[in-house]
Amino acid sequence: MKTEIPKALTNFSKLIPLLLVSLFTGSEVYSQETEYKKSSIRTAIGIGINEGSREIGMGLIYSIGWQKSVGEKNKLRINPNMTIGGFLPIAITDTRDQFYRITSLGINIHYDLIKYKAVSIVATGGGFINYSRGLLGTGGWRDAQNNNSEYFYALYYGGNASVGLRIDPKQSRFAYEVRPINIHLGNKGFILGYLMVGIDFKLKK
Repeated sequence: MKTEIPKALTNFSKLIPLLLVSLFTGSEVYSQETEYKKSSIRTAIGIGINEGSREIGMGLIYSIGWQKSVGEKNKLRINPNMTIGGFLPIAITDTRDQFYRITSLGINIHYDLIKYKAVSIVATGGGFINYSRGLLGTGGWRDAQNNNSEYFYALYYGGNASVGLRIDPKQSRFAYEVRPINIHLGNKGFILGYLMVGIDFKLKK
């Protein structure tokens, strides 16, 4: 007895080449859609310690900025950014009670010192302007000298440097960075040191 192939199955088999062509074309279009500009939104979070003319503390730090790659190999990147943070004298005993915030505006230049495929060792240099403000309390070390709480504000400026590891897959929308060494040095004894991890969100063409 001869087995007949259902007409619907026959029609479907005829569609297979068209589906394959569609998938190939679609993947090509998707590949084109995932091409990215040389610019990205750069975000990061870290933990660090800060000292100024009157304040000292440990706290969380957040950073956001815009980044633009320069050159064909994308080894050089320019990064205007803003950094904010809140600080308390955690584990610091030789100071008065206090809570303060910082807001820094800066511009960094990142350069891939060593690069292998998607992984690179990055060195960074730049400059910043920082505004610190907060409350100095009565408690803590030297209690007798701190009879009144007081608000303070201070403006600092200086330079910064860092070293980190960057992972930047070409076809991924994201790039990742770990920067264990970040140092900001400024006037009036300003020091900010921190460890930071970040994600870059690449902008589509």
